Amino acid sequence: MPIININQLNQLMNSTMIYAVVVGVVAFVVAMIVANMFPWEGGNDRSYIKRRIAFIVIGVCAVLGFWIYNDWVVADSIRNAGFQNMFKACNLKCIGINLATYTVVSIAVMFTFRHSKFGSILGKEKK
Repeated sequence: MPIININQLNQLMNSTMIYAVVVGVVAFVVAMIVANMFPWEGGNDRSYIKRRIAFIVIGVCAVLGFWIYNDWVVADSIRNAGFQNMFKACNLKCIGINLATYTVVSIAVMFTFRHSKFGSILGKEKK
C-alpha cells in the first residue's frame, strides 16, 4: 500500500518502532536457543567464546536485516521524497531501538542466570 500522506507516514513510523522492539526480542530468543546448543567442553572450557561469537553475529544480522528490509522494501512504498527521508531518519532511530532492546534484555538475562550457558557469554567466572 503506497504511503501518500503524513498520517500514513506517522502510522508507518510508529509501527516500525514497535517492530524494532519485536525484532530485538526475537533476536534475543534466537541467541538464547543457539547458546544452549553449544555443549560445555569440560576441563579448560572455552565454549563461552563460541557462544559470544554467535551472540554478536545474531545481533548484527538482526540489526542489519531489519535496516535493509526497511530501507529497500518499505521505503519504496513511500511516494514523496521528503516522506522517504523522514522514514529513513526513523529507520536509523529504529536501529538504535533494536540494538538497545537486544543488548539490554540479553545482558539482564545473562547476569540473572550467570551459571547458565547463555550467562557464560559474559566470560568465565572467577572462583
